[in-house]
Amino acid sequence: MERILLIRLSSLGDVVLTTPAIRAIRAHFPNAYIAMLVAKQSADVLRQNPHLNEIIQFNRFAKDKDTGEMLRIIRILRQRKFGLTFDFQRKFRTELLMFLSGASERVGKGRLCTTRVPERDNKHATEHYFDLLHATGIPAENRQLELFLTESERADVYHAFEEAGIAEMQLKVGLFPGAGWKLREWMPERFAAIGDKLVRHFNAQVIIFGGPKEVDLVHTVSKLMNEPATPFAGKLHIRQLAACIERCNLFLTNDTGPMHIAAAVRTPTVALFGPGNHIRFQPFGNLHTIIRYDVPCSPCKQFTDKCKDNICMKQITVDEVWDSICQMIER
Repeated sequence: MERILLIRLSSLGDVVLTTPAIRAIRAHFPNAYIAMLVAKQSADVLRQNPHLNEIIQFNRFAKDKDTGEMLRIIRILRQRKFGLTFDFQRKFRTELLMFLSGASERVGKGRLCTTRVPERDNKHATEHYFDLLHATGIPAENRQLELFLTESERADVYHAFEEAGIAEMQLKVGLFPGAGWKLREWMPERFAAIGDKLVRHFNAQVIIFGGPKEVDLVHTVSKLMNEPATPFAGKLHIRQLAACIERCNLFLTNDTGPMHIAAAVRTPTVALFGPGNHIRFQPFGNLHTIIRYDVPCSPCKQFTDKCKDNICMKQITVDEVWDSICQMIER
């Protein structure tokens, strides 16, 4: 039996973006044992994925992550006796893990790889992942993201919406005003203005989502609205959030992980891009649209704090976001 290891340790959205490659590898090796090494904090998005036999979790926030956690993971990888490995992260740490796993075939970017695939051109992240597969003769074309929810998870969200007074037959629009990086966030008052318009023009039910660190932001947007909205923040784990987004008819979000979750559960999405690379990370497919301004400094260096005016996000107006939303609803 072929034993294959896939590695992607970084953030939630990056892990979701690997799902087309996971599916293609399974199609090429239908009887293989396929495991994926991911950060513990993002592992839930891969749960129930039928193309994986095992999810190995790396705790990136462990106090001894550079020694004890690395050694723990290396022991696990060597026990599994993987023969073929793919490094979707393309960093020295993940390349080293591939090498120390004992795998004879290692596909990635660096010197420790047996098949070296440099990143060429500015293109969608899924295509960069496919380049690794193509280098080993694995066909891959379908870039549709996937996230596999259970019926019980969907039922839990149905009841949660029911308890919150969210009617099933009304238009449901989710807002996600947060982002992993502050400079990617559109202004709270502009999210609120869109929320008010949705209620007034479409009698929509506006649901404002956020993670544990975004509770205050979610309530700020809710308080800035003149019309009623339902805040959902701080209490949802990743899979509950995914099931909530799936129940929405439309999703308005910054460039952040839940944007990719929305694409994976096929909820039409308006995505607001500023400092991030829209070519590499935009939601893929005809259901979605992006709004951005082509300022000279965009995309800027990831996670810098040197930007003082955030012009790329400030130039996105309420009117143009509203026009895009209206077009999507009419469509």
